[in-house]
Amino acid sequence: MAFWNWKLFNLSLKGRLILVFAFVSFIPTIVLILVSYLIIAQGINRWEDMSSELRKLRVLPMVENARGIASDPGVIYALENKANLSELDLVLPEGYIVAIYDASGKILFNSSVDPSLHDKLTSLYELGLPPVKEFPFDEPILPKEPIKLKDKELALSAITSSQPENGKILGIVVVGKIVHSAPTDMSKMRRGIAIILILTATIIFLIALWISSIIAREITEPIRTLVAGTREVAGGNLEYQVNIDAKDEVGMLADSFNQMTEKLLRYADELKRAEKAAAWKEVAQKLAHEIKNPLTPIQLSAERLKRRYYSKREGYDEVLDECTYTIIDEVERLRRLLDEFSQFARMPAVNPIPSDIHGVINDALKLYGDIPENIEVITQFTDDLPKVMFDHDQTRRAFFNLIKNAIESMENGGKLTISTGIAKSEKNIDCVEVKISDTGTGMSTEEMEKLFTPHFSTKRGGAGLGLTIVKKIIDDHGGDVSVISEEGKGTTFIIRIPLVEGENCE
Repeated sequence: MAFWNWKLFNLSLKGRLILVFAFVSFIPTIVLILVSYLIIAQGINRWEDMSSELRKLRVLPMVENARGIASDPGVIYALENKANLSELDLVLPEGYIVAIYDASGKILFNSSVDPSLHDKLTSLYELGLPPVKEFPFDEPILPKEPIKLKDKELALSAITSSQPENGKILGIVVVGKIVHSAPTDMSKMRRGIAIILILTATIIFLIALWISSIIAREITEPIRTLVAGTREVAGGNLEYQVNIDAKDEVGMLADSFNQMTEKLLRYADELKRAEKAAAWKEVAQKLAHEIKNPLTPIQLSAERLKRRYYSKREGYDEVLDECTYTIIDEVERLRRLLDEFSQFARMPAVNPIPSDIHGVINDALKLYGDIPENIEVITQFTDDLPKVMFDHDQTRRAFFNLIKNAIESMENGGKLTISTGIAKSEKNIDCVEVKISDTGTGMSTEEMEKLFTPHFSTKRGGAGLGLTIVKKIIDDHGGDVSVISEEGKGTTFIIRIPLVEGENCE
């Protein structure tokens, strides 16, 4: 039972419904077939009984004629004296066949002219009759079954001819008649009816199975549609609507699903706006904090210069150089901070055109200017890469930021390696892959987890927006950016952009 349950519950809902519907139809079909067979078999039995009675009525004239011939004095005399019976003036019944046998069972007289009956009438055994000595005294004998003659039958009756004085059996008189309409073989009829009923049951079961599959499909297809809808929503497609044309409970469920996705979409939009406002608030707070930090040393340097100028001018040149260096350095820090924020705040809409990824990388290298002499740049470009749909300016900015970060992480020199190729995403999407690797200081796991957070930076004076800008640009192109790094062993950024516009390399 446990095995059956395990097998049943491993089937799909459609499979279980088909089995249940088929099983429900199978039971009454079997009951109907059995009842039908019993009724038909009972009718056949009655038909056999009636045929037997009709057969008895049919042989009554044969019995009377056989009795009359057996008691004919001429027949008795001829049998006693072994005379030739064919010379007797016997009155033979019209339409009947008469055969007379002596006490040993040897045929003495045959009125049939049909050659096919000759062998049959020669022997009592062939007629289905017992030997003469087993015949009852003065009682007719009827064979249990009619004698088969191709498509005809021979019905007959046999009786003994005996001496009137002592009852000694002198011979056997057989009277028969050819019947042209043979009754049906009831055993064959039963087998035939059983086969027909089994075939009928099989056809009914197959039809029920077919109808069950149609009904099951009508039930499960809307469910499949709803399941597909839930997967779309789970994947983030809140605009998905299921199309189920039904007025029943499944239709109500589909309408509820569509209403749910509409509400989820509205809530998601509101949440995005709220998150965006919160993010801007956080960025503004961070920016204010970052601006405030350099203002303090600027103010202190200016106040120091003023005090020293009016109080003690000895060594003023040295103080002037020190304070002006601090002021210039902090102002430069403010400028970089405001430049990064300006880039982040004024990101234009993406305008993708078919572009060469190698050309964009080379433009980003040129934009950087002179590479430090202690840094070796290695490009490993794959030949014949197809053009990709992306915004040239924004993608160049993203690569520039990554190249700049890589170079700045190698203060003591190292290698910057940029390679390209074709790769498959986790969803089996074809993507152009760019790897930007350095041999710099690397990062810890904690730093990598916060790497794309808007206010996180590993550099002094950085606003933490450079990599955020990179991620936003790549995300806007349906791409993906990831990082592999280890402290003291360098960092590798992996950028993937889909070959086909509209697909996603995540």
